[in-house]
Amino acid sequence: MSRVCGSNFLKSVVRAAAALGVLIVALAIAGCGGGSKSTPVTLTSITVTPANKSIAVGTTMQFKASGAYSDGSYQDLTTSVSWSTSNSSIASVSTTGGSNGLVSALAAGSVTVSAASGSITGSTTFTPASLASIEVTPSNSTFVAGTFHQFKATGILANGATQDLTNLVSWASSDSSVAIISAAGLANLVASGQSTITAAFSGISVSTTLTAATVTSLDVSPLNPVVAAGATPQFSAIATLSNNATLDVTSLVSWISSDSGIATISSGGIASSRSIGLATITAIYGGAVSAATTLTVEGPVSIAITPANPSVVAGSTLKFSAVGTFGDGSTGDVTTLVAWSSSNSAVATIASGGTATVKAAGTTTVTATLGVSGSTTMTATALTSLAVTPETPVVGAGSTLQLAATGTFSDNSTQDLTGSVTWTSGNTGIAAIGNTAATKGVVTAVAPGSTTITATFNGTVKTITLTVNQANRAYVANNGGNSLSVINTANNSLVTTIGVGTAPQGVAVNTAANRAYVTNSGASTLSVIDTTTNTVVATVGVGSSPKGVAVNPSAGRVYVANSFGNTLSVIDTATNSVVATVAVGIGPQAVAVNAAAGRVYVANTTGNTVSVINSATNTVVSTVTVGFGPQAVAVVPSINRVYVANGTSNTVSVIDTASNAVTGTISVGTKPVAIALNTGANRAYVLNGGGNSISVINTSTNSVVETISVGSAPQGIAVNTVTSRAYVTLGGSNMLSVVDLAAGASVASVGVGVAPREVVVVQ
Repeated sequence: MSRVCGSNFLKSVVRAAAALGVLIVALAIAGCGGGSKSTPVTLTSITVTPANKSIAVGTTMQFKASGAYSDGSYQDLTTSVSWSTSNSSIASVSTTGGSNGLVSALAAGSVTVSAASGSITGSTTFTPASLASIEVTPSNSTFVAGTFHQFKATGILANGATQDLTNLVSWASSDSSVAIISAAGLANLVASGQSTITAAFSGISVSTTLTAATVTSLDVSPLNPVVAAGATPQFSAIATLSNNATLDVTSLVSWISSDSGIATISSGGIASSRSIGLATITAIYGGAVSAATTLTVEGPVSIAITPANPSVVAGSTLKFSAVGTFGDGSTGDVTTLVAWSSSNSAVATIASGGTATVKAAGTTTVTATLGVSGSTTMTATALTSLAVTPETPVVGAGSTLQLAATGTFSDNSTQDLTGSVTWTSGNTGIAAIGNTAATKGVVTAVAPGSTTITATFNGTVKTITLTVNQANRAYVANNGGNSLSVINTANNSLVTTIGVGTAPQGVAVNTAANRAYVTNSGASTLSVIDTTTNTVVATVGVGSSPKGVAVNPSAGRVYVANSFGNTLSVIDTATNSVVATVAVGIGPQAVAVNAAAGRVYVANTTGNTVSVINSATNTVVSTVTVGFGPQAVAVVPSINRVYVANGTSNTVSVIDTASNAVTGTISVGTKPVAIALNTGANRAYVLNGGGNSISVINTSTNSVVETISVGSAPQGIAVNTVTSRAYVTLGGSNMLSVVDLAAGASVASVGVGVAPREVVVVQ
């Protein structure tokens, strides 16, 4: 036996219970296992409509009841509520199936109409009133014999309210040989003459005279108009009747054009001029035929084609437009009226609507003719190469990225072909790419990995490699647990724990290659991790007691600061091997890279210096003295600045990268140990390990603008600039704290390994 359980099922049960006023929710929940944490949906109010209405005594009105629920939804309760009136001698309400809520007005007065479900009640005021008079429309009217016309009866109540009584009154015609009227007020004018139409209800009646006449003549206007090609003149038809009355019958006549190639005419009398020439316009109605009026359609005196002298791509299409200038100086769009032609069909053909299909490189003359001609020269160029940007895109799983295709042509011009090329993905399981008008070139990243993306246009192909990385991740090096914790930052949950070397300290990620690098200070090694599978794929021997690590993806290099060896290991990411060892200052602790400038910065804790290294030659080009005990270093290339956290001085040194000189010193909290940046917001976040706080620095002014408290013994910090969240490792509790930087407070915590140190975030 199967059961359907869930929040939607429970909501429907609760609503049914509320409508019946019976508590059956417990049984429904028990049938679903009884352990649901879903909040019960309850009825909160009932609205009765229509509100505050007045109708004639002896008539009825249908009321409805709508229930509002605690989850914001609504439901029609008309058939399930209990209906009542406050005075059944003035108005009664039906509770019978099929007519629930139908109120009958029995006597003049005022009552309350109520709808109840359990303890919830809704109501409105209802006022029956005596009928004072009836008004019939149209009044004393004249129509054409052989047609039908609808009459309407409106009741005027004693209290001034009105009510449509058309379907309640008794209709009568005094002369059925002239007009017959239905119970719903529809009159059939069967012959010429007069008849009195009467509407009666509740002892009150009213009459109006209906005259049926024949059409003796039809007059059409305007008479013999002259218009420009493309114009849409309005014609009118006036009927003269046998009783000398006149009637506008523009929308009733049958309109006829003698030449639909010149002009057509709609049922409403609007003519559409399509070509140069003459067409007679005639109207027929009630057996009468109008005199013909001649519509003269004149052509333009000149035609201009746009775009003028365009350069287009062979294999593409181009829409031309034609504008005519007429004898009176006016202009009009004649694109669909002209005859289009191409002088060289091998280069391009052109359809009747002005759309050219470009077949090959060359030139052709495009001509538009409507009496006179206009022309322009179209040049078609051949595609010589195709480029796709970005060339080596990296996108996070679950995200989208717009690619662009640019063509270079035989005349050395370039053109955006993003919407014209055909896009394909080599592996849609990793990334799909759109090909509709709205999605051309839009990549949807599905899963981590690499795939080819190909753009094709008229046989020219360009292929690039796109990498999808594991987005929404934080990686935490656990010094006491010999592990790396992988956190899903979308829901702040632990994804997995990866065993690495002894006493891991630093961590860096190359998102383009889906690689994470962890320094193992107790083993003097670097663990290389595949972030798509969360497995260690290589272990690289480095210098003694490695601490900080940084990646230069564009150069394929990883830099490791060896604190006991006083060196920097340079590792080739393609081979996972050390290709250079650079001697730096005493006790190197942290490393940062400026890829654009070709510089690597190493903070030497014991030497109180920063070593500046040329990454092309792997040589130290400068040594900058900073504060005492530098623990962390971060680069802001856009403003040519390096920020160094001095753990003993409780300061941050600001270095000008152009001069390699300290240009400022900022006081922060106790024992700063780490720095994270949000360059877009001009902010540096300095983690104070002894002060259990974050000092927020405005990098435009180099001043502390805020201090945010965090947990005990913070060790590492990383910032997600998209969500404005900081991730702080807490050595005192073995937790990763998630800090809302806008609110200045922790909003979540995730358990990680023992003695967490550095953390890095992938957005």
